[in-house]
Amino acid sequence: MSPEVRRRRSPAWKRRWRRLRRSPVRFWSLVGGLSLLGLALLWCAWTVWATAQDLREVEEEAQILRAALVRGDVDGARETLGRYREAADSAAGRTSGPTWAVFEHVPVLGDDAEAIAIVSGVLSDVGRDGLEPVANAAQSVTSDAFRPAQHRFPIDRIAALEEPAEVSQAAFGDAAATLAGVDSSRLIGPVQTAFDQLRGLVDDARATLDSTYRASRLIPRMLGEERPRYYLLVLQNNAEMRSGGGLAGALSLVRMQSGSIDIVGQEDMADVGLGSDSLPLTKEEERVFGANLTRAGGNATLTPDVARSADLIRARWEQAMGGRLDGVVYVDPVAVSYLLRGVGSVPVPGGGPVDATNVVSAVENQIYRLTGDRSLQSDYQQAVAKAVFDAFADGRGDTVAAIQGLVQAVGEGRIRMHSFDAEDQAEIAGTDIAGDFLREAESKPHVGIYVNDSGPTKMQYYLQYEATVTARSCTDDDRQVIAGSIELHSNTPTDLSMLTPAITGENFPGVRVAPGHQLLTIYLTSPVGGEIQELRVDGQRVSTPVVEPFANRSLSRIGVELAPQSSHEIEFLMASGEDQPGEIDLRVTPGAFPSSSNTSAPSACVVY
Repeated sequence: MSPEVRRRRSPAWKRRWRRLRRSPVRFWSLVGGLSLLGLALLWCAWTVWATAQDLREVEEEAQILRAALVRGDVDGARETLGRYREAADSAAGRTSGPTWAVFEHVPVLGDDAEAIAIVSGVLSDVGRDGLEPVANAAQSVTSDAFRPAQHRFPIDRIAALEEPAEVSQAAFGDAAATLAGVDSSRLIGPVQTAFDQLRGLVDDARATLDSTYRASRLIPRMLGEERPRYYLLVLQNNAEMRSGGGLAGALSLVRMQSGSIDIVGQEDMADVGLGSDSLPLTKEEERVFGANLTRAGGNATLTPDVARSADLIRARWEQAMGGRLDGVVYVDPVAVSYLLRGVGSVPVPGGGPVDATNVVSAVENQIYRLTGDRSLQSDYQQAVAKAVFDAFADGRGDTVAAIQGLVQAVGEGRIRMHSFDAEDQAEIAGTDIAGDFLREAESKPHVGIYVNDSGPTKMQYYLQYEATVTARSCTDDDRQVIAGSIELHSNTPTDLSMLTPAITGENFPGVRVAPGHQLLTIYLTSPVGGEIQELRVDGQRVSTPVVEPFANRSLSRIGVELAPQSSHEIEFLMASGEDQPGEIDLRVTPGAFPSSSNTSAPSACVVY
């Protein structure tokens, strides 16, 4: 075969290679181009890897920083913040250059690269403007900074948090707004998951800082910085349940002046304005709750509206006792047990010591076994309230654990507050402690399940229940269909000799239930503008449920009787009002047992 034929039969790439070798300029241009491409690819790979390392370090340092702040390690917090900022600034620098700009235009992965750049910038900004003020203020918020001593709180230390909290809250607010502008549904799985987690953490931090900022402005005023303040502390007895938590029982009048706090008077709600109506009811209230809402003081919490029940209690108190109340604070015995985790065991005059393990039983059950005399029951409950209050105000025990217990109780709906000072209430409104019962729609649909004793008895000490909600679907106008249920179980002992008449209510005039049984009325409320579509009890559909309007919602009353050791389940289907695409917010009456069914359920209008 001739050389010419062999040349024709050789592969095309070999022929091009031979031509390149005969042209040094073209050859070395190709070699140089390939080398530059290789270096560029290596640089891109390095940039991606280094950015990932930076972001991983940011995550680790953020966790270390949080732990340092919680335990009050000021030096550790500042040192960790330095490492956090170095890594975050490095990631922001890498993702703001020309190399990353090229990544953002790559098909399929461009959205992810852009999201990572946004995240890096946000983390850098948060480190500088959001976390640094918190770390600098850490010295003021160590574990003992807010410890009361001899019934006095350090107003100056609390007020000193206002400026750093304001700066940090604004920084996290800007970060949340930036992240909210990104459509995470366009990101690939791992990037989307990490992005959504960060967005949730930033939103949580913003909410926490907002609460801190509000508290730093509000608490000094409440503690009587400008003038003496008087608050009525209402101990709710959830052995006899009401929508707001429990029967309003032991009342303690608390005076706060220049940081000093003292109980200056105590009464039983049943003895305050006995037989008189405190305020006129609306037609809606009369229809739903009846005259008992105002006729008996303890029934003020039949309504789930905290502000309204506070108005009813104030009117009755000021009418009977005189003076002027600045606000009402509700607390239940389970909340007291959470507080005692930090305070420790507290001696009670005329009774044994109470602690986190026995205080609920002591005030909601044991006292009714020991005596049927209502005045003795009331005296003991008031004594417990004052003893625990005094121990906390003296700075007993672990203040951090005590405050953590109070925070948990607020989240479970066991502590609520309403102020009659417009400026103070503006700070409280919208927070968990306000327990707002909204009459105007929000993006979040609010569902309520409120449990009431209709015996009347003290039998809900033996009641357990759990509630859930799920969003089933979302319409074009962002109206969600919501399914839910509440399972109720009686833990009442089968040996009824263990139950005294003071517990079963058998000697109480008008009692409507057999000894050992529980007669409950459940108020189920839809979101504002919504409707209750279907009810089932123990799987059987209620053919004609009683549904009526209340506070721009639909409300249904369901009666349930529980024999000892029996269970019943109520299931419901409802629709929210339009333009409510947010998470489902479920509010449930807190019971005489730890934990709560208060929760948020994922929206059906959002792809997660």
